[in-house]
Amino acid sequence: MNRELKKEQTRIRIQDAAYSLFSEQGYEHTTIEQVARLAGVAKGTFFNYFASKEDLIHELQGVFVMTEIAKLKAKPGPLIPRLRMLIFQMVQQFPLNKSLTRAMFQADLAGGAALVKHNCMVEEMLEVIVPTIVLGQESGELRQDMPAAMMGRLALQTYFGTLVMWSMSDDDEPIDEQMALTFDLFFKGIAG
Repeated sequence: MNRELKKEQTRIRIQDAAYSLFSEQGYEHTTIEQVARLAGVAKGTFFNYFASKEDLIHELQGVFVMTEIAKLKAKPGPLIPRLRMLIFQMVQQFPLNKSLTRAMFQADLAGGAALVKHNCMVEEMLEVIVPTIVLGQESGELRQDMPAAMMGRLALQTYFGTLVMWSMSDDDEPIDEQMALTFDLFFKGIAG
């Protein structure tokens, strides 16, 4: 087996193990040791792929979003309700707490490799989001006076901005409620 393929398979095993454990026992109660054990790798191997548990969940979110957005193109029907459902699934799929969310942003904002990785993930997300927006524009569901790439960037700004503001607030409002309200307003703004 070629070395790159083996590395990719190991990365996927670690992601799958983490996803399973996060779903089963929650992010906070899952340790790197547990993830490594379930993936069948040494703890040191984990760190060859991910700098931290926060780095891992950040990547899992990106993979989930890109996969689900790509699926939207194949499904018939109005786009906006399906995008709303995707956003709801994102925050349900990866239950975040405020300290974890702040830690992820701190890592990204510190610069270096984390920031480069985050920016690459954003560009990959845009590669999937923009064609979906174009479909919505062609069907007349989304406004056509704004470039699809601009709407895609605004959607990501809305998502990340909501996470930042929620993570810094003192209130107990769940992130899914914040995200739903924010994106309801966003979708009204881009509707055709």
